[in-house]
Amino acid sequence: MDIEQPARGERPTADEFRTRNDELFARRHELQERLTALRARADTGEIDMLSELVLRRVEREFDDLTLEIMIANFGLVRRYVTMFTSKSSEHIEDFESAGKVGLLWAIASYDPNRGPFASWAFKPIQREVLRAVRDADHPNLNPGDFEKRPAILAAERAFLEEAGPDAPTDHADIARRAGVTEAQVRRVLDAPRLDSLHTVAGGPGEDDVAWEDRLPDSAPSIEDEVLLRFDLRALSSRGLPLLDPRERYVLTRRFGLDGEPEQALRVIGERLGLSREGVRQIQQKALAKLLQPVVETPEGARRIEGRAG
Repeated sequence: MDIEQPARGERPTADEFRTRNDELFARRHELQERLTALRARADTGEIDMLSELVLRRVEREFDDLTLEIMIANFGLVRRYVTMFTSKSSEHIEDFESAGKVGLLWAIASYDPNRGPFASWAFKPIQREVLRAVRDADHPNLNPGDFEKRPAILAAERAFLEEAGPDAPTDHADIARRAGVTEAQVRRVLDAPRLDSLHTVAGGPGEDDVAWEDRLPDSAPSIEDEVLLRFDLRALSSRGLPLLDPRERYVLTRRFGLDGEPEQALRVIGERLGLSREGVRQIQQKALAKLLQPVVETPEGARRIEGRAG
């Protein structure tokens, strides 16, 4: 389901918006408490068939409510994305999908005692959108340099206004103005261009083949898929609880770990308001976490840091 915004004439006031969020999160808190109690009974085996059906129904209500909260707050994502798409809408879908990931994280971690949800959600939305902007427009910059890029560009403009447009670049002066290192200035201002994977490459007598077509296929084989599904089912009682709610939801729906039919990336994306690629990235991140070994401690399951040997 696409996340739609209400018509402009129906836009709520700030007080109505906050009141609506308070009501939604109060309902979410109640459902979360019910889920915790039902899942605790299920983990100990003290649950009958009727209670298990109730658990599945409450899980669906919880997911539906999460989607309702996302729809109600999608304007937070759209307003921030507008900062980067006012002149071009080329990447608007990717940026909004990234913002939805941040919004979903904010919903899962929100504490009403810490203030209004809009303030809480700003940082997660900002983080995910900036990451998408960097990946789309400046993939050759590391996150730290990209974060300092606006200050460096502003310092460069100030330098050129004083020294003249034809003056040679003084990296040390720009670094002093921006409060960064000279190495950061050089990396931002003199960043190398990266060729697109779609660029055709081929020499004399060779067929024109795009770089992306020369990359090995990373898709798992049928055998790997079967083994992976067995591993996921074996880890459902220990590994999955260590994932965050978004990752657990994607794996559960993707591989049918709750007994429901498996769903395609596109279907899950429609449910969460994300692109197919956004869901795939969440799935890959979650699977990478499950590859790390887990041990049992008196306090419960704990993940061993580092990769398994």
